[in-house]
Amino acid sequence: MDIDKKLVIAELDAILASPRFRARKVIKTFLRYAVQETLAGRGSSLNQQSIAIEALGKPSDFSPTYNPLVRIEAGRLRKLLQEHYADASNTSAVIITMPKGRYQVSFRPGTPPLTITPPVADDLVLSLTEGPKLFLSCQLLDPHSPTTVPMCNRLRGELLLILSRFRNIRLVTQQHSSDYTITCDIQSTAAEIELFFVLTHTLSDALVCANTLRLPTNPSQADLDALCLQVAANTVALHSGKIMYHWAQYQLSLTMPLPPQHEALVHYLAFLRNITPDSFSIALNACRQRLKHFPNDSKALVILARLCGYDHVLQYHLIENLEATWTHAARTAMRLDPGNAEAHSIFAHNRYFLGDDKLCRAELEIARQTNPFDTSIEYLYGFGLYMLGDQETGIQAIYSLMAIPFPQPDWYHVLPFLHAFNQGDYQVALARAERIQRFGFWGEMARCVSYFHLGQQERSLQELKELLHYNSKLLNTQNPDNRSIFSHEALKKVLSSLQEIKKLIVR
Repeated sequence: MDIDKKLVIAELDAILASPRFRARKVIKTFLRYAVQETLAGRGSSLNQQSIAIEALGKPSDFSPTYNPLVRIEAGRLRKLLQEHYADASNTSAVIITMPKGRYQVSFRPGTPPLTITPPVADDLVLSLTEGPKLFLSCQLLDPHSPTTVPMCNRLRGELLLILSRFRNIRLVTQQHSSDYTITCDIQSTAAEIELFFVLTHTLSDALVCANTLRLPTNPSQADLDALCLQVAANTVALHSGKIMYHWAQYQLSLTMPLPPQHEALVHYLAFLRNITPDSFSIALNACRQRLKHFPNDSKALVILARLCGYDHVLQYHLIENLEATWTHAARTAMRLDPGNAEAHSIFAHNRYFLGDDKLCRAELEIARQTNPFDTSIEYLYGFGLYMLGDQETGIQAIYSLMAIPFPQPDWYHVLPFLHAFNQGDYQVALARAERIQRFGFWGEMARCVSYFHLGQQERSLQELKELLHYNSKLLNTQNPDNRSIFSHEALKKVLSSLQEIKKLIVR
């Protein structure tokens, strides 16, 4: 019986978003590829080698004789599909299966309930915060090149696997159902492989950005990882991804109300681009409203935990019961989605805030291993290690991160400033401080103490006045709730310098 392809794609998206599959990166990529190939009429040609190379990113010399990867993952996939459809509440219009002994999937009509009660408005709201949908296309400019054909398949597989680690986007298999499209055109020259990346907004066909990257003719895995890291940093990473910024701005530009499942993420992204108490309050309220209706929205919980961290770092004091709120949000997010690297990362900083240094370090490592291609997590990793007292490892992680070509937020210069200042290299500290322009009081504070130690007292006093105008209680050492930013060892020298400068005003 013929099955509507749109129903198949809808069912595939529903399976991939379901709790059983959500954290299964390899299996999700496997299933997506098998469905695509079957719908395209190539299902009967699927075999272990083609799946390993074209879907799972294995090298062209992959041998199923010596590596049973595909057979093992296929067995796991069949079991998960059986469990998915065994759920009594499942009313799928289409059932997708992978019969034993082959890798071509089968589609058959489902068994929806005989009577369907129209849902009330609240039931139409998705229970998980969602971000933009992304479609990836890799194309050969010279389809007959013996070099670029395997590279195209390998690169597409690598990118799909890496991008699927990011929770704030959703990969889709059809361009027409996407918000954004990344097109990678590949061509080979005598000396290298050129890759032309174009990011477009699918809905308006607007060009968001374009870039040309290069690989050696025979790239190593390290070469591919470095390229994928750069692509992710420039497109989907939370702090710098052009998709994230464009999507948030586009959503806010529409005259219609934001879809409820987008509100928390959209306003959080807007806050990251315009860090003010007002934008923070909007993001916080949107997140609270979301969790009021959907307390198990793991993505909204991660956003709330991140906002707790910013409330402390920026000294807003806008979140009551910060310790309990932060801990609950981070712990619950990890329980609901244990494969979420962001949840582990923000929980690590929560543990540091509460003095549990050992668990903090362990969670930082877990977050980094879970998604080593997320520059936002790498930044928190370096910052966390530095604050734990491992200054050299922490600052080197930040320096390595900042060597990657991507639009780095100005707060990435906070730790390099602190490091130079604590080492007494005040000229370098000032250079870093001047890069911090839109991160609460940090720019004024960094410039103030740097100018002071360079003998420029007048400019130092100017910056101090700006600093105290921002927050008149910032230098209050009365700290009964341990929420002062100066309770951290790495900021002791900064506090001592500020107190010396403040005495100059009295004189």
